[in-house]
Amino acid sequence: MPYSPGTKPFPSSSPLLPFFFFFLSSLVLLVELDRFLRFASLHTPPTGSKTKPSSLQVRTTPFSVLRPYEPVSVFLALCRIMTRNLPNILMHPFKAFRQSPWALSSALPSRIDPSLLIEEENSPYYEPAYFYPARIGEIFNDRYQIATKLGHGSRSSVWLARDLHQWRWSNERYVALKINSNNSHARKTAGDVELEVLRHITRANPQHEGWSFVRKLVDSFSAQGISGNHVCLVFEPLRESLGKYCQRFQGRVMPPEIFKIILQEILQALDYLHTECHIIHTDLKPDNIMVRLEDRELLSQNSRKEFENPLPQKHCNDGRIIYLSRKDYGPLKDIIGLIEVVDFDLAVQGDIFQDGCIQAEVYRAPEVILDRGYTYSADIWSLGVMLWDFLEGRTLFESVDPRIVEDYDDETHLSHITSLLGPAPKDFVRHGKRTSMFYTAAGTLKREDLVPSNFSFESTISKFDGEEKRMFISFVKRMIKWKPEERSTAAELLQDPWLHNDYPQI
Repeated sequence: MPYSPGTKPFPSSSPLLPFFFFFLSSLVLLVELDRFLRFASLHTPPTGSKTKPSSLQVRTTPFSVLRPYEPVSVFLALCRIMTRNLPNILMHPFKAFRQSPWALSSALPSRIDPSLLIEEENSPYYEPAYFYPARIGEIFNDRYQIATKLGHGSRSSVWLARDLHQWRWSNERYVALKINSNNSHARKTAGDVELEVLRHITRANPQHEGWSFVRKLVDSFSAQGISGNHVCLVFEPLRESLGKYCQRFQGRVMPPEIFKIILQEILQALDYLHTECHIIHTDLKPDNIMVRLEDRELLSQNSRKEFENPLPQKHCNDGRIIYLSRKDYGPLKDIIGLIEVVDFDLAVQGDIFQDGCIQAEVYRAPEVILDRGYTYSADIWSLGVMLWDFLEGRTLFESVDPRIVEDYDDETHLSHITSLLGPAPKDFVRHGKRTSMFYTAAGTLKREDLVPSNFSFESTISKFDGEEKRMFISFVKRMIKWKPEERSTAAELLQDPWLHNDYPQI
């Protein structure tokens, strides 16, 4: 029965009081006996592992100095420990029964040439002093033990971690742990901003349909590093990016019937972000839309793989270890996956004026190129351009795709947008801070010679024919427009006939 602070759970005269203390004493006795029997293998390998833990990983307990056949000594030691540990057991009973950390694997990984740049070292923002030097086996916040590396971002690393705050007899639980850098060349408060945005997104309105399709925060804390604190964010693990998910299908593109379902999920997520959270994502791209895991057992399997056969590692001269990411969960068991929009470290408030450079170049809206401010519709533009990645296996604006051309060029981008949509409205280009770089005083492009003559919606679509093609073009034209205020909202797009033509609404 719950009771208020300052009151006693049992009256002092209760006849149950002796039984209560007997129960507590028995509880402590069982805990200490369990610790005694398990002291030589306090750190156990993952379930199902064939690798034996190194003897160097064994932690001694108060019983390690006793011999098992000395019952009197054991009994006296138990009495002493019960007296000493009873307050801790009473205050923190869960800790006595939570899962124990694993030992470090005794398997020796191969070494990568220290002169080679791998993983986060290839990020333009990477500086060793500002990235937390996490290691497999390390425990964060007295709760999360790193099992393997999942990946990295430009200012963070992401790890699969085992949650030790589970009962010993329960199944293992895994989380994704994102450790933000505290790079002085980036926004110093980037991790804090993302944390604030995620808290808002997680709590805003769980009843909205789109809430299910955005990433929610499970936990957060701060880790002390060499150059200061690192904001650590805890999430449910996801399978893979939508870009990688597409590669699993024939021709590396999604079948339309599957894509229409997933597109509805993305639009639900954007509607939630825009209308309920008043958040502009600003960095919508295939890598920032993830597919959920269809089977959580895949996490245990990946963890065991790293324990038994660790991937090659790079050992740096400063003592750091750079790990390779283990993020392939094998063939899909269910081809229709649920998605989540992720990575909100660049997200901003949508109900105040915003300007500046946002979005990956190939998905960048024209108002951003001209620096005339942007709104929620910048996300809609990015999504519209992204449809070609999923349905055609290539970007709409290949002329500025960094995977094809070496350097991004604003003039080339604007020229191809002009070929697609026609000349920009004069009142649109007039208010851009960078307009004079690309347009004349009369509002025409300075480099009209860059405008291709054969670039159109029709010429870029090969997966549809006839009425289906016409309906698809009508759909994307609602998203890809010069003027932000003329683009349809996510809620409006969810009602488009093309989305529901021959396929059910989610």
